[in-house]
Amino acid sequence: MADLGSNQPGTPCMLFGRRPMVLHAPMTLLRALILSLLFSLSAAYAADETGKPPRIHRTAIYTERGVDDCLRCHSGEKMRAVLASPHLDSARPGTPGAGYGCEDCHGPGSIHISRAHGGQGFPPLTVFGRGSDTAPREEQLHACLACHALDGQGGEAIGFVGSTHDRRTINCSTCHTIHAGSDPINDKERQAKTCNRCHRRHMENHPRFEDKSIDFDALACATCHDVHAAVKELE
Repeated sequence: MADLGSNQPGTPCMLFGRRPMVLHAPMTLLRALILSLLFSLSAAYAADETGKPPRIHRTAIYTERGVDDCLRCHSGEKMRAVLASPHLDSARPGTPGAGYGCEDCHGPGSIHISRAHGGQGFPPLTVFGRGSDTAPREEQLHACLACHALDGQGGEAIGFVGSTHDRRTINCSTCHTIHAGSDPINDKERQAKTCNRCHRRHMENHPRFEDKSIDFDALACATCHDVHAAVKELE
């Protein structure tokens, strides 16, 4: 049997009659590390069905500067209008203005404002409205009802869930405008226009109660109709 030698680094090694080979421990270790790294990366790519590297999900937190951080980019007239709204009135306890500002409704924005993500933070902020680029309806309702479903938030508690307007195609923002000094729904004429978008037939045929000596034109829809009440409460 051939002498296997000392098997020290740089020493020829005869294995079962084959030609001698030289063992270089440092290079062998380096190659092993490289192969191990490549195998790990391949496994990571294979684990993702999309063929993309797995995304690192970080947990967003509230920003230090709040509204000021938001207005650095979202500085248009519509965005700045919210500064004059009840929602950003810091003197009113329980309002977003007395808490984290925009983020009280739209969610923590630390990742959203980071330069690394350029406004494309994960998960995305809560966007209100309807459409593929908005947040799920349940998420939108939760953002509103987290405050408005409670007593002592500047008004009576609003139930909404279980009301006639609690439908898949209707969100709070369907009727309400937050980025305004005053929600147009509170104005009698503009409230009627908002209701008319869906209830046109009912409004055109609505009894005027002239025999009851009621000045029908002086009334707003909400004077008689509680649109947030649950159906069982109305029965």
